[in-house]
Amino acid sequence: MVGLTGCRVLIVDDDEDEVLDLVRALWKKRIPALYLNPSDLDSIERPFGKLTGIRLAFLDMDIIGGGVDSKSKVSALANFLRNVVDVSNGPYVAVAWTKHTWLVQEMDSYIFSVKDVAKPIALVTIAKDECRSPADGVFDLAALSARIDEQIQAAGPLRLLQAWEQCSIQAASEVVGELSAIASDTRTVPADWRQAWRQNLLRVMHTCGKEFVGEPGMSGGAAAYKAFCHSLIPLHADKLERGVSAPDPDLSAITGDLLDEESKADCGPEAKARINSMLHCSFDDLGSPQAGSVYLTKSEQGLSSLLPDVGVTIRSLIAKGQRKAEEYEEVVLEASSKVTPVLVEASPSCDHVQGRLIVPRLIGGFIAPAEVAKLFKSSRPASFWELGPLWLSVDGKESATYALVLNCLLVTTCEFPKLRALTAIFRIRSQAFSTLQACFASHAARPGMLLLR
Repeated sequence: MVGLTGCRVLIVDDDEDEVLDLVRALWKKRIPALYLNPSDLDSIERPFGKLTGIRLAFLDMDIIGGGVDSKSKVSALANFLRNVVDVSNGPYVAVAWTKHTWLVQEMDSYIFSVKDVAKPIALVTIAKDECRSPADGVFDLAALSARIDEQIQAAGPLRLLQAWEQCSIQAASEVVGELSAIASDTRTVPADWRQAWRQNLLRVMHTCGKEFVGEPGMSGGAAAYKAFCHSLIPLHADKLERGVSAPDPDLSAITGDLLDEESKADCGPEAKARINSMLHCSFDDLGSPQAGSVYLTKSEQGLSSLLPDVGVTIRSLIAKGQRKAEEYEEVVLEASSKVTPVLVEASPSCDHVQGRLIVPRLIGGFIAPAEVAKLFKSSRPASFWELGPLWLSVDGKESATYALVLNCLLVTTCEFPKLRALTAIFRIRSQAFSTLQACFASHAARPGMLLLR
């Protein structure tokens, strides 16, 4: 059942009869919901781990019943969420089903006091009876939706993220649909049509994968499938761009929040570093040398002799200012002790794909923590290339904000077996890697000219 387990709406209740009307009402709105009975937790199949992507959760505040105290009730529900919903689930609205409002307040306080339970960005308190029509007892989804939408509107970013997620899912569906259409045949015999569809689609998938990584990269079934999936990323991006180019008019009241004065405030260096790392750093398949692979140059790895002392490199970046010579040397020495020397494999991606490289082209530099990067001159020698701030874990330390600084004049090489024996700490993705190549090329091909003025 791979690919069919996605869930956006979760219902937690120990009485199945009480949620059937809600589920049916959601179905009428084409909203699928996953219902979980806490008493069945041990028997629930969870081959893919805890749930992620939940955006709306209906929670029965009392899932154990009996005469237990409120603290036990709250603890039981929180523990159930801990076991079912991943802490990195992301933003969601929780609807608390209860007449006992103090349970809701206790639950909210409890969840925010622990670190391993996904926290709702809004909590709506609704008694189950409030959702039924007084006349015929029919479940009134419109009334419930109005209450929930009010909270989602108040939490504007969630509504915007939901719209983007929906466009992303739709874009993926369109790509899959078009690939299937390309593979479809004109045959009218069902068995023949299905056989042709299977063979045609496998050919399309193989062709896409081969064009992405080259024939040498199709070394096995897993590698071929990975290459095919990577080839779909631009196709998905194309569909997604079209989907978000004209936002739904219903979002107009919320999109204006993006231009509030409070929204215009700087989001901070850590947030920028985390997003930059998602944009420009890949942490996939770091065991094999690739274009953009970043390696530490520890002595035991056999790469440290390929670079000059890091103090030589960093000296030209730190402004002397009003410092005395002795004081300046201390600053350079201290800064040098805090940076981590690195080498970046900077050969063209196509040469890697085609297996034509004889030796790697390595550009030297270092990774500097934020406090060191602040010491650098605003105007630097043109040979230096910087990528940052980035959110990285360097040499086993906790993730923090760093800058990758390379000097395009520090070019060296080694034998490929040395690199194959190492694991890169990350890989620079194509967009940033292209700018590094442009910087290197401008120095490698720069002519000199004698001109009297």
